[in-house]
Amino acid sequence: MQRKVYIIFILILFGKSSLALTRGDVQIIEARENIQYLGQKITTDYFLLYKRPNDLILKNKFQKNIKEIEKNIKNIENTTQNHITLNILNFYQYRLEYIKELPLEEPKENDAKIILAASNYFLEGAISIAKQHQYISSKEETMLIDCKELKYLVESVSKYYMAFQIGLRESSHDIEMQQAIQAINKNLKNISDYHYPYRLKKKLEKIKSIWK
Repeated sequence: MQRKVYIIFILILFGKSSLALTRGDVQIIEARENIQYLGQKITTDYFLLYKRPNDLILKNKFQKNIKEIEKNIKNIENTTQNHITLNILNFYQYRLEYIKELPLEEPKENDAKIILAASNYFLEGAISIAKQHQYISSKEETMLIDCKELKYLVESVSKYYMAFQIGLRESSHDIEMQQAIQAINKNLKNISDYHYPYRLKKKLEKIKSIWK
């Protein structure tokens, strides 16, 4: 089910290359959105490794996504001169060094707690970067941003669900998962207000059906 949602979200990100995303701040926003999503994704995958420590495909995916985070950090670093953003990037690198040292063979509960905390640091940093790089977006760009936000939110819900499954059970996790679910509902409503071609409208209806 979750995989279907990912596929459809990717399909609905149409016309990405045709949008006028040429400004430096827009490139930074896109990279920070990737980091925001990948910070959740590596956490979910690590929780899955906690349950399936011998899954080589999962291990490769985990390591690949760490490299993707580093790539997006570099993209921002090469584009910005904002000292607040650069400080956040340095902190990201610091946290990544911890994550790289986490065992992929038989991870322990404390290791899972470390990466869960790190995922929240990635999120807080992404929010701070967004505040430093803002612009008035077109309707199409806003739609694209909302779609990318959905990917992150779905992964965030998955993260807290998997945290529960491996025994990391806190009331704050339940609250944050419910907040992510509410945000998904809001984003889907916003995306639904856009006028799509028939082909994409059908995909949107499928997303909404799966989500229900």
